[in-house]
Amino acid sequence: MASALELKGGFFKMRKWLKRRYIVSAIVLASVTATALSGCGGASGTKTEPSAGTGSPNKSASSSPTAAATPAPATISLFTEFSTAWPAKKDWGVWKWVKEETNITINQITATSPESLSLAVASGEMPDVMSVFPIEVRKFGAQGAFLDLSKHMDKMPNVKAYLDAKPDIRARVTQPDGKIYNIINDGAGAGNQSVWFYREDVFQKNGLKAPTTWDELYATAKKLKQLYPESYPIVFRHGIGTLGTFAPTFGVLSDFYKDPTTGNMQYGIADPNYKTMIEYLSKFYKEGLFPPDWLSMDYKAWTQFITANKSFITLQYIGQIEIMNNQLKEGRLKFMAPPLGAGSKAYLPKGNYEDYGFAVASKTANLDASLRYLDFIYSKKGREVLSWGKEGETYTVENGKRKFKPVFKEANDLRREAGIQTAGAYGWFDFDAWLALVKENEQEPYVEAQKYQFPVGNILPNLTKEELDATTIPSEQLYKYYATSISKFIMGETPMTQWDSFISSLNQYGLPKLLETYQTALDRNKTGK
Repeated sequence: MASALELKGGFFKMRKWLKRRYIVSAIVLASVTATALSGCGGASGTKTEPSAGTGSPNKSASSSPTAAATPAPATISLFTEFSTAWPAKKDWGVWKWVKEETNITINQITATSPESLSLAVASGEMPDVMSVFPIEVRKFGAQGAFLDLSKHMDKMPNVKAYLDAKPDIRARVTQPDGKIYNIINDGAGAGNQSVWFYREDVFQKNGLKAPTTWDELYATAKKLKQLYPESYPIVFRHGIGTLGTFAPTFGVLSDFYKDPTTGNMQYGIADPNYKTMIEYLSKFYKEGLFPPDWLSMDYKAWTQFITANKSFITLQYIGQIEIMNNQLKEGRLKFMAPPLGAGSKAYLPKGNYEDYGFAVASKTANLDASLRYLDFIYSKKGREVLSWGKEGETYTVENGKRKFKPVFKEANDLRREAGIQTAGAYGWFDFDAWLALVKENEQEPYVEAQKYQFPVGNILPNLTKEELDATTIPSEQLYKYYATSISKFIMGETPMTQWDSFISSLNQYGLPKLLETYQTALDRNKTGK
């Protein structure tokens, strides 16, 4: 399991990725083992009422109804994932502040396995509120396990205003039949951004420049290998998943997506530019420019490569730049613009959005309190309190700006010590709170990364129950075939001369029907039908 330091950004996104890939990992590793062995600029505001930060929705979304009286006390159960990096605590400040603001006591229940939510649904004994990903919403919403929140917006004016101000999120949570089974979080997505970075000091010492193309990346890696024969100049740690960060530098995504030019659904792997990317990676692997155990690289091993001068170019979550710089005894890591592989511009994956959110059990015995909790965390007050904490407890105000107390030395301390930005403890986050604990000289990547966002995210249109039933198994089979095949191409087990045969074989795994189904869903979303 990754250490607490790894998870500065993108923890929730990794859970979704692991849930989809954990079965495939064993298949891929088994097929290639033989070959391998031979989340300081604070928010501004007045001294008496500091701002909650920038990027607020419109006035209606920012306004919170004034309660006529203190609501009756209530207790709700809240299901979240378990984190070894910041294990849940009953005395976290976030739960105390929720109690103070809403008179609701939170009984947090953490997952014990990847199947915890499935088992809870099957048992019929579900928590009142659950932290969920879209894949879980698609699975359980249609089964009737989750409440249709669209029928309860009159009790959640802040949620309604939040969705009105964010039509992209409303579109993502609205099912083809108009039902809404979940509300997706917003505000903390910048910490999910994957970026490139490199050892600036090593490059300067050897007269090297940051590569701007994949040809330059290859030449630079070769030079570093000559200078440091025991090194692997490039390192990455999400196996096949890392191709999702490589692909935008070739103008594509590593899955189904809406083509930003045509507006139609595409399967990035079938694009000729994807083949070009795999050809590069195969050459890099053959010449020892990245580690042979790239498929199973974990966070601890990745950290060793970075901190022990064994690797000099990498891809990881954006917050890792500061984290690794804090661990380096000498030298410095610096953000690197993505190198161009094909097309007119090199991109980073569009990572500044979130997938995590909330669902309510359809048969909850605490409906009013559950809805009231959601309405609070998506309100202006909820955003402020659950991002910054409370004055005197977590921060002071100096010259009109919030300043976190000394106990919070880095952003992850907000999670460990107060529960801020942990699963289930926020809905609409103020990322200025996170940046307030990022060193001023480490904030450049957050600005630069925005310049290279791929035009669209890897977000699929919502499907009907019938469409889901028809696509679930084929999509899983297609992914397994893709992951296994691509690994063999990269590691030389399958020659690149077999690429066209591989592309043709995708049709046998239902690619045409899947594309047709997603296109139908996309067209339906466009017309609102």
